[in-house]
Amino acid sequence: MKYTIIMGFVGLFAASISQAQLAGTLNQVVSPVRPVIDRTPSDLKAIREEARRKVQSSVEGVSNVSTLASDVISGIPTPQFTPPAATNILSASGQVVVKEVTVEGGFLAVEKEWLFLGEETDRVHFQGANITIQKAQYLPALSQWLYKVKVTGNEDDVSYIRNSLPHNLRSQIGRNHIYLSQSRSPTNELTQEFETKNEANELETCPIPLRIGMVDTHVAPTHPLLSHIDLTQASFIVGQNRDSNADDEGTAEKTGIKPADPQENTVAFSSDHGTAVASLLAASLPDSSQVFNASVFYSRNSVSQGATLMSLIEGLNFLASQHVDAINMSLAGPDNPVLARVIKQLDESGIQVIAAVGNEGPASLPLYPAAYSETLGITAVDKSNVIYRWANQGDYVDFAAFGVSVDAAHPNGKTVRQTGTSMASPRVTALYACYLRKEKERNAALIKLQQLAIDAGTPGRDSVFGFGILP
Repeated sequence: MKYTIIMGFVGLFAASISQAQLAGTLNQVVSPVRPVIDRTPSDLKAIREEARRKVQSSVEGVSNVSTLASDVISGIPTPQFTPPAATNILSASGQVVVKEVTVEGGFLAVEKEWLFLGEETDRVHFQGANITIQKAQYLPALSQWLYKVKVTGNEDDVSYIRNSLPHNLRSQIGRNHIYLSQSRSPTNELTQEFETKNEANELETCPIPLRIGMVDTHVAPTHPLLSHIDLTQASFIVGQNRDSNADDEGTAEKTGIKPADPQENTVAFSSDHGTAVASLLAASLPDSSQVFNASVFYSRNSVSQGATLMSLIEGLNFLASQHVDAINMSLAGPDNPVLARVIKQLDESGIQVIAAVGNEGPASLPLYPAAYSETLGITAVDKSNVIYRWANQGDYVDFAAFGVSVDAAHPNGKTVRQTGTSMASPRVTALYACYLRKEKERNAALIKLQQLAIDAGTPGRDSVFGFGILP
């Protein structure tokens, strides 16, 4: 089993992995959980409903429930979302690679680009005069075809595009939205360097080597805090000159991403956010655990990272092919029918997605993928278990974890203080994956998380802390 998995991986990425690196991988590979562990779809809905029932029963003794509800509703601010400004993303040669535009709901998308997830035969529906297929690729891990189409005419609204398709396919197309990483600017850079994970983080680690995926920026692989794990990366950053074959899996390396050729249509990317998230994952992982990173983010400016939905789906397909225990997504953005279908398919294949709920504040609209019913939504608290002031709130919040002024790895080999729901989700991802390995069943792992959580805020599950705070 181990040999088969690695040889399949070598077939995809042989050009990027040396013989020495391959030998090291063969000696420490963590086998996928299939078929030993029950990876059937989790019943998150039932678990949440049971928590909601307990909360409702706890207020049955209130004499005037309508007054109570009125008081609660009056205290809830009107949902809002503060859209970032759209910008043009340029290549090293000055060409526009991504033309961001503001679309419905104030969210960002690539101008006039849409994605469709379906069958190979569906391409016949995109041969009109006002729309053309820019890229078509088969996603083997998802058993679907992904089409990137470009609107060439003036009609670019949602209703027009969807109405141009047969009724049964209209839920399979969505804009090529842009999703943003979820952490605030780092502060208080530290000067000390760490030799091992234990000097930087005292969190108890799982005794069982784990196999975890993450969707993020590129990770600086040589940081000391990552030395005890086996890190594999694949790049899906927009504009990179990749092989355009239908079974393209990205550009993978064991030690990083191949430096961009200045002549290629590449864009700038950062390693800050991904390195921080990877180090927080690693802090909860034992030696020889495997982390697979799908690098998807380009640099929008000095503090903001963006990823197209196309990159996200390519990255998720890669991670699904690695049979990971769970996928950490420290990013947020709009609801999109194509992303929703992919998240649901991952859930049905037994892979739990754990995502940061977002840093737009208590009055924000729900952000995705955290708000999907199949996803575990994670918020952040400080060391005193006080909720992070800019964390999103809503019925999609499942758990809270430490994510305010966290010491996290920086690409320069040192650490910085990072804050955001992005910094909280890695701990929950590691905990879930550990319980999955121990309990050998998804629902049992989720119930273990629920039992471990410390109730905070309103008794029972609430919109601020979810089920509670995880240590």
